[in-house]
Amino acid sequence: MYSLAQNHVIASDASWVWMLTSREIGTAISLLEDAGAVLVSLVDASDWQSEGFRALHERLARLREDCGAEIGHLRVRQWELNAGGAE
Repeated sequence: MYSLAQNHVIASDASWVWMLTSREIGTAISLLEDAGAVLVSLVDASDWQSEGFRALHERLARLREDCGAEIGHLRVRQWELNAGGAE
């Protein structure tokens, strides 16, 4: 009986790590998606014709693109994690 409980604990630890990792990746994706949505509105709101606002507009646009790229990287990691968990 105790040997089965020990094996169950080992599997449980691996499952726990997988669940925590999956949750953290999901949280990061959600936060980046929220930030990306805010950046879209900021890019639109900063579309002015002065030099300062133009620079701000360009920086916000780059941040929005970087945010999208990070979401893509995290989605790949999430897919890898889910594919590895299925094995």
